[in-house]
Formats: sequence, structure tokens, C-alpha cells
Amino acid sequence: MLRFSTTDSAPLEIQITLTEPTVYLDYSVIVRLATDSLDEGRQFREVLNSTDGTLMLSWAHIIELFGLGQGPTLERVASYLKTFGGRFAIIDADSDAVIARENRWVPGRQNPALDEDFMKIIAAKWDGRTELSLGILLDAIANEDGFFQKIKVLHGEQKANLKRIFDQQRERYRSDANARGLLDGAEYLYFPPGFMTDIVRKELMRECVRTNEQFNLSDGLDLYHAVVSVSYCTHVVFDRKWARRCRSINLPAAAAVVFDGTQMNELLGILGSKRVSSKIQIGVGN
Repeated sequence: MLRFSTTDSAPLEIQITLTEPTVYLDYSVIVRLATDSLDEGRQFREVLNSTDGTLMLSWAHIIELFGLGQGPTLERVASYLKTFGGRFAIIDADSDAVIARENRWVPGRQNPALDEDFMKIIAAKWDGRTELSLGILLDAIANEDGFFQKIKVLHGEQKANLKRIFDQQRERYRSDANARGLLDGAEYLYFPPGFMTDIVRKELMRECVRTNEQFNLSDGLDLYHAVVSVSYCTHVVFDRKWARRCRSINLPAAAAVVFDGTQMNELLGILGSKRVSSKIQIGVGN
């Protein structure tokens, strides 16, 4: 969650405190809670508040949200996210960037998953008086000239590039026995309590290559959603296909507990039954 403080050296400093449970919802789940399942959306927010939890979001959400263009769905989702106030944090969905920070990480540095660039935008745009919320970032993005068009182009390019890569790898897996044997036999080792992003990514990418399910355009961004959130959150909620993929792989014991969108009641029950108070503080000044 976000809190602010002032000091002589930093007139305005936003403190990021990751209080568990840290919960990441797939974009489609957020849309449903904001538009069709309002009571469930309210319950989720209340449970997160009562357990002192943190809603985890990423730039992948931002791409999908603004990729819609301006309209009622965007307005409803943005309004819903604003109701969480400062009870959120933004993580970097780019697993390459996160892994690079993990490799450079030393005690005392920020959590490698946090997207400091987006957090700094919030610090820079906040006036110090209004409620601290995701609305600060969303409003700043919405007011940027040409942003909607740029985000649509970016969204389309990312999806097309990832689909092309996976289509090539899937064809190779099916036609080349040697490549198939190497992928099937690869062992991805995890040594707790180390970082697990690289292992989760390799396992998920292998599952995407080996599965008989078609790799759709939307799967590329869903892969971005999954890797870092599974590696850093306590609970994640995806659509059925991606929940099934995550459950099919060998995840480290410390990885997130995976739910699909039909299991929100089960998630609410689990979250409401326990309180976890692990915290990590990172300062982001403007």
C-alpha cells in the first residue's frame, strides 16, 4: 500500500509497504468485479482492507485497460480501482527486467518486482492533498495526448510478436524430436529462499509450447501477467486456461496460490480466515 511522509531532505516521499496477502487479479477478473459482479467486487475490497492486504497491479493491466479506448468499461474499471485508495502497488510485468534486477539485488535495495517508474509518476503527479490512489496514475495517462492510440499500437505489436515466437517454437517441438527431447528433459532447479522468477518463466513457457491448446494473440499478454505475479504475490486469479497452465507446472512452494475467475468465493473465504503481516518498505521520492 502507499503512504506518504515528509522530511527536510524529501518534501514528499511515498512509502510502498507490501502488506500480505498480496493479490493479483487478471484483467478480465477486474473488469467483471467492476461491471457485472459488483457485490463480489465490494466483498473483495472489504476483505483486502480487513486483512491489511495489497492489490497488486502491473503495466499489463494499464495496456489492456487503455487499449479499450475511452468508454463506459474504462470508466467503471478506473472508478473501481480508485476505491482501493492507496492499498495497491504496481509490479513490473516484464520478467526480463525483473530477473535483471534480481541478479543485481543486494539487501537494502527495493523489491525487484516493483515498477518504480510508474510509482514515481504517482509521486510526481500527486498534489499532497487529495486521496492517494491509482486514479492519480490513470488520470495522468488519460490526459497525455495521443496515449490511447499509442497504447493500442503497443498492445497489438506485443501480442503479435509473442504469438509468432510461440508458434515457431511449438512447430519445432512437434516436428523436431531432438528439440522435443531437450525441452521435455530440461530440469529447472529452484533453491529456496532465492528468487523464483526465472524458474516460473521457464516452466510456463515450456507449458505453452507443449500444450495442445492453441496459442492465441491474447496469450502473450497473459504470459506477462502470470510470470512475475506468480513469483511475487501470495494469491493470483487468472482465467481458467491460465490457471490450469499454472497448476500444471512445477511451481516452487513459495509461489502464489492460483485460482481461476470462478473461485472468487473460495479466495474470499481463505483471505478472510487469516491475517498475514509480512511487510517490505521501499521509499520512492519525487
